[in-house]
Amino acid sequence: MIDKATLRQKKQTDKVDYIFVFTLFVFLTGAGLFGFFSTLMFLIVGGFYVVLNFKYALAAYKNNWFIFMFGLVGVLSVFWAEYPLAALRTAIQYLLTVGIFIVIIYCVHIDVLFKAISMAMLAVMVFNNFSSQTVEIAFTGEIVKVGYFGSKNNMAMVASFAFLSGLGAFFCDRSSLLSRFLAVVCIVLALATFLQSRSLGSTISLVFVLIFSCCLFFYSQTRLLNFTKLNINLIVTFFLVFFVFFVVVLFDYSVYESFMYSLGKDPTITGRTDIWAIGFESIAAHPILGVGQSSYWNLNNIGALDIWELAHKEEGAPFGFHNQYIHTYVELGLFGFLAVSLVFIKLFIATNRLILKEMRAIDIVVMSFFLVIFLKSFFETVGFAPFSLSTFFLCLSWVHMRRASFYDKPASIKLRLN
Repeated sequence: MIDKATLRQKKQTDKVDYIFVFTLFVFLTGAGLFGFFSTLMFLIVGGFYVVLNFKYALAAYKNNWFIFMFGLVGVLSVFWAEYPLAALRTAIQYLLTVGIFIVIIYCVHIDVLFKAISMAMLAVMVFNNFSSQTVEIAFTGEIVKVGYFGSKNNMAMVASFAFLSGLGAFFCDRSSLLSRFLAVVCIVLALATFLQSRSLGSTISLVFVLIFSCCLFFYSQTRLLNFTKLNINLIVTFFLVFFVFFVVVLFDYSVYESFMYSLGKDPTITGRTDIWAIGFESIAAHPILGVGQSSYWNLNNIGALDIWELAHKEEGAPFGFHNQYIHTYVELGLFGFLAVSLVFIKLFIATNRLILKEMRAIDIVVMSFFLVIFLKSFFETVGFAPFSLSTFFLCLSWVHMRRASFYDKPASIKLRLN
């Protein structure tokens, strides 16, 4: 528990924390939209916050060290990567990004965190409404608005994050009518942006995640014994795993293809299945260590050239496998795959613990962030990229679902120099 003196001292920094989080989030969003300057400012402001809270930063890293494993595997891949400097650069960027995220999430009270994030996301949604930029989907010929986000999937994902952030701020702040009003505005604008993306998969996943998270919340509030809940959870998990295994074993592509055509959808999921097939060829050739982080996408790689042509992209353009697990396995092999998979497994274990302890209302939002990223991970490369909103929200879920923030496990580590 936090003693009153420490809590009072932390409360005095709430306004400063709010300014830091808001500023960081503006630069973080800008890193994906405007590039180098926003990225540099994010590192400067974030690094300054880490220095100011150094004793808490050390405790945050100690309590949440596993989230860094992906970056450490990336650093090690320097020794076998075809392009070691690219591997080292990406790994260090990831470690710096997560290092800043974890300290912010660990130190800042969740109420302050969500209020600042929702205001930053509100600004982003307003800013994006001034853009009328559209793109044509090469596989379908469909014209969709993408705003400043480059793709409809990216716009849908950012809008869903903004929606959940506004919802979190609404749950957290019950004292200020102005803050709750702005949270509602953020929710409305985020929904408008989300619907403009016309992403059926994102819409279905967001609705499913919200319903599922609310069901888990009400289930956690039931007066069942923990032993009974644990048994129910184990049985449900077993049947889900069995169902997935059953579907995979009996999967018939011709039936799936006919079903997708009946819905008017591309059975390759906008070329993803073809891209994954090329990825599996690379995995078969480098099953243990992969090719090294950021070393696959180069002009000397036939697989990368085929994917750029298949996706109608310019050769050398930044790209991925549209699947976090395949993308990671191609680059970092079995060890990278395990680093990613174990993060999600640990978060599902944390979900089980939350249900047994009784969830808070804000846990609906925190869990929803995790579930959105998890569902997206099968169709996008999300959650483990430097300077990425999805990486921030995965870290947010990691800390708060595991009850590993300062307000859950107050700790600070001071270094003594002799």
